[in-house]
Amino acid sequence: MYDTGVMLRSRPWHRWVVAGAVLVGIFYLFPAVTFRPTTSTAIADTRFLTPAPLSNLPFLKELLKDNGLGPEVEFASRHLKYRRNAETRPPLSQIPNKLFPNPPQTINIETVTTLPQLLPPVTLAVENSPRPNEVDASALIFGVSTTYSRFNDDAAGPLREWKRWLTDGNGSSNGAALVLCLHEATDDQILLAQTKLEGVGIRATVQHSDSSLDMPGRYFSLINALYNHPSRETRSYFGLIDDDTFFPSIAALLSMLSEHDPSKPYYIGAFTERVDWMMDHKVPMAYGGAGVFFTAPVVKTLDDLTPTCLKKNPESGLYLEWGDQGDLLLYNCLHNHTEVILTNVPQLHQMDQFGDPSGLYESGELPLSLHHYKSWHRLAPEKVHVVTDACGLNCIFQRFQFADDWVLSNGYTISAFPRGIDFDIMKMEGTFDNGLAKNGVEDVSLSYSFGPLRKNLAGTGRKISWSLLDARSDEYGRVTQVYVKRRDDERWLAKDEPKPRLDSVIVLVWEL
Repeated sequence: MYDTGVMLRSRPWHRWVVAGAVLVGIFYLFPAVTFRPTTSTAIADTRFLTPAPLSNLPFLKELLKDNGLGPEVEFASRHLKYRRNAETRPPLSQIPNKLFPNPPQTINIETVTTLPQLLPPVTLAVENSPRPNEVDASALIFGVSTTYSRFNDDAAGPLREWKRWLTDGNGSSNGAALVLCLHEATDDQILLAQTKLEGVGIRATVQHSDSSLDMPGRYFSLINALYNHPSRETRSYFGLIDDDTFFPSIAALLSMLSEHDPSKPYYIGAFTERVDWMMDHKVPMAYGGAGVFFTAPVVKTLDDLTPTCLKKNPESGLYLEWGDQGDLLLYNCLHNHTEVILTNVPQLHQMDQFGDPSGLYESGELPLSLHHYKSWHRLAPEKVHVVTDACGLNCIFQRFQFADDWVLSNGYTISAFPRGIDFDIMKMEGTFDNGLAKNGVEDVSLSYSFGPLRKNLAGTGRKISWSLLDARSDEYGRVTQVYVKRRDDERWLAKDEPKPRLDSVIVLVWEL
């Protein structure tokens, strides 16, 4: 009789024969047993592991120093535990807890070694909306026309914002495609732009604009670029945007678009917010900065109509369809040659109001798009958007009113109301200034879009606001937001009220 043990030790290949037989037996006897390989994504997702202790002090020290705040500041902080179990996203959520039951503390950010101890966390319910890395946006393709100098500009360039809504936030595409047409760019600049976009995870095609076309024509020609894109057959919705168009929740945008059958002809967008401009122009068109969307049948129709709609009067040099702007030229082409009319979606925002935009951003609305945030008003949407890494895309700008009459407009401001909230907070605050209110006559240019506006509280002492300075997320799904009120900000002082002695800082930490 053979000594099997000796044979296996002396001939290693026997071990593989036996092991293989055992595995075959397992699969034969227990067919339900399967092996699921661990993916790199699962390894990288530490959101549900026990988080390491959080220290915001180094981040805060550097941030305040870089922005000329302190070193002595008033400081308050709170942890917010979010639960993604709300059925809807209301414009205002009432929270039974006080946000800050204790007064702020004074600290010197240069010498302090630990931040003041946090109060127990407050629990907030938010809608179960996906985070940036949980969205499949492959139904979308966007076209945009700009110059290389603007694209490459550190301040005016769109790359920081595009990273937030065209990627998963981790350096990979969310499936959406971008066609970028650059005017007056060299071949090297086209390559550099392509490399930059790919480097941050944006699925992009960068190409030259047609140098023979003017600005309206270049905008119109984006239709041809989208129609000829190799991924056209896999896309459902084709969008034209400006380089300063931002989509706060790509998930909400997809949800809205999915209500429109992509096999049918749709032209989707929004009017300007200004009814006076609507009456002056007398054109019910989609304004381009808010984002204009088409289904494939309309894209094909416009592509076929391009030679007709780009014809000009040889004497005047004007388009026969008439249009000194690309969005108007597109509208006239559709209006004059098809039966397609606009599907108006007011949640897409052209942002044509001037002055302080807080009325909209603090309204609790989830805007589908934003525009003009680097020109007609100032906003850093890429910083506002960071909180979506924690509580999901639809919690951006969500409004929470606490028991002590503090109101959080998530990612934008935290506001206190020292005399209480004795007004209808569901009405939008009239912070805007279109320059039309004269001699006691009220400006109604925005009333059709926003409804009757309540009085602006700036300069009354009835409202004090801290604005988002910056935000960061970590590998455990926590997001830290830093809101500040500068001591020389006179908007929050009543008449003859003295300025405060110190800058004021509020830190919120979002965590599961």
